[in-house]
Amino acid sequence: MRNGFTFKNQHSSEFNVTVKTKSRPIRPSRKSYMTDVPCRDGVYDFSSSNEYGREFYNDRIFSVSMGVCADNLEQMQYTLSKLSLWLCGSGDLIFDDIPLIVWKGRIIDEIIYMPENEGRKAMLEVYFRVEPFGYCIFDNNGPVLDDALWIDSNIPLEMDTYYSFSLSGNGTVNFINCGDRPISPVISVANANGKIKFTLGNKSLTFTAKGNTEVDFEKHIVICDEKSVYVSGEFFEFQPGSNMLSVESQNAVSLRLTFTPKFMYGAVFDDVDWGDDDA
Repeated sequence: MRNGFTFKNQHSSEFNVTVKTKSRPIRPSRKSYMTDVPCRDGVYDFSSSNEYGREFYNDRIFSVSMGVCADNLEQMQYTLSKLSLWLCGSGDLIFDDIPLIVWKGRIIDEIIYMPENEGRKAMLEVYFRVEPFGYCIFDNNGPVLDDALWIDSNIPLEMDTYYSFSLSGNGTVNFINCGDRPISPVISVANANGKIKFTLGNKSLTFTAKGNTEVDFEKHIVICDEKSVYVSGEFFEFQPGSNMLSVESQNAVSLRLTFTPKFMYGAVFDDVDWGDDDA
């Protein structure tokens, strides 16, 4: 598969190289936790025996081949020097053929070049280790003008309005996770004043705060006016699709959810049910 890519905000075309994808797994390998028990056929698989009740996954390895051409050996070494500075460390990786997905990756292993044609041509083998799942290039505020979207994409024009809620007290809000992987968002609570309880399914999180508060489900912390707040219960994940979040509050509150959609491979929004006929 011939395609360019962007790494650390620089595109491969800037270096006048040709790129061919060698390996790009469409799903990561799962983390397996198994126990072999005597006098029993097979094994016990504990891969989903955790507080989230789901399997977890390993990083993926992407590999690409890069072809470099130059008029002479001196020019070749100059280009390789530039590439050596670019192809190191970690950063955002975006492939041209799936432009809506950002992979959080880093270069692994040494990069060896194989000279050909008296040093005027070289082939490089580059390996990226990336996180198990890709992130959408935009968060739940929605895409911006230059994002590469199909005209008929199933994304509301004012996507951000689906993630702001006002409650006079107790109530339920429909949080739509428009990705295809579980996520841990940040919920901002404006004008918190007393005890607040979030419940999703059979899991609940309770805290007491006064003032503007952020509940970070990724970092497992609640911050109110820059100070951490004691919590009881447990933090939880939001599954793909509709999540009916129950809110118990002693006073009127405004909620704002912030997250970046995560995907197994490509960003596909076709099956998202936005809950109205205008989405």
